[in-house]
Amino acid sequence: MKNFEELLKKLLLPFAAKLEANPQMAAVRRGMMTLIPVTLVGSIPILFWQLPSIPNMPKWFVDVCNAIAKVTNPIYFASFGLMALFVAAFIGYYYAKERKVWDIGGIVASVMAFALVATLTTETGGQDLSYFGGTGIFTALVVALLTVEIMHIFVNKLHFTIDLGAGVPTPIKRSFENLWPILFSILIVALLKYGIETVSGTPIVKLVEVLFSPLTASVNTLPGILLILLFVQLLWWFGIHGYAVMAPIWIGVAFQNADANAAMLQAGKAMKDMFIFTPDFMWNLAGLTGSGLCGSIMILTLLSKSKRFKAIGRLNFIPSFFGIGEPIVFGLPIVYNPVMLIPWVVSAQVAAIIGWYSIKLGFMNPFVLVSPYTPIPIGGVVATTDFRFILVAAAILLAGVLVYLPFFRIVEKRAIEQEKAAAENKQGSLDDLDLDI
Repeated sequence: MKNFEELLKKLLLPFAAKLEANPQMAAVRRGMMTLIPVTLVGSIPILFWQLPSIPNMPKWFVDVCNAIAKVTNPIYFASFGLMALFVAAFIGYYYAKERKVWDIGGIVASVMAFALVATLTTETGGQDLSYFGGTGIFTALVVALLTVEIMHIFVNKLHFTIDLGAGVPTPIKRSFENLWPILFSILIVALLKYGIETVSGTPIVKLVEVLFSPLTASVNTLPGILLILLFVQLLWWFGIHGYAVMAPIWIGVAFQNADANAAMLQAGKAMKDMFIFTPDFMWNLAGLTGSGLCGSIMILTLLSKSKRFKAIGRLNFIPSFFGIGEPIVFGLPIVYNPVMLIPWVVSAQVAAIIGWYSIKLGFMNPFVLVSPYTPIPIGGVVATTDFRFILVAAAILLAGVLVYLPFFRIVEKRAIEQEKAAAENKQGSLDDLDLDI
């Protein structure tokens, strides 16, 4: 086991350290997570599209939902319809901070460059904004990173800026300082667009779509998800936030799928045609109650004969409903605990498999919207508009208990022995006291 642990350290830790320290990955991760409020607001009309389809609903309820849907429909375009534009803005902002350039300038340049690249011309001379939605997310990601990187070169390497001196109001000063960097970043993107599209005969947005298609295809498969979860769990076992490190690899695809599911729902497509993998698949199924099914461990700790384990279980009870498992990960602990490594890795795989086939076989609806940050199981029920999610969640937690049980018994026995030894030592120290007067 020691040799295996050393091998994992040698292979994983340098990789994780590089990913965590990578400024591009950090900007992508933060930018995509900032997208959550946009998707939550955009889910409002989706909810009212879906509610009338619940069987045996009274006519007045269906009419009310349809009326509200008519009012809220424009919210869909203002959120999901412009998702890639928001991605460009958010990643541009965070990457500008990473590169120590003006963050507002990063937003301005990224949004302008993305609009320049993603706006297509129709046969009638009109403008096609279809890539401003989820299908343009990867283009937005690439363009934002490229644009801010060009700004960074002009500001921090070439020092090609306009200095108005002291006494000038800060907004005006910053605007003029970044005038040339923003201008040249847009001009360079425009030249690249013209050159690439002239040579290839294909719009850049479609070329980027093809470029990222292997990633999209692999993440949209169960083996691809299981591989990601394997790395997430192994990193957590070493005390590294596995979700934060691996999120940039899958989160763009997940949000793109969420947008596609919403569009298919609006178009009246069947649930079986929708994508299984969305952000909520990771949050509410594979990561139910926290990475590694911490809720399953919590159940075992609450039933444990160990006083320390019971205390940890009570401490993690409420956080587990919000997908937080750190009290168990670092308190039990899971980190660097060789006994718990196997169930820690396997539990997430089991959760993903149960969730995947529950959706694929039609036992549960796919996630048609992005859930609000609410306690489990409310978010999953809302995101699927399906109360059967509760049954699937219960099955996952039960499976987690069964996976952890034999390994938990080992660490529990050790904990009980340590508590007994500590109690005996305490009693012994009291007996040794000489209280004769």
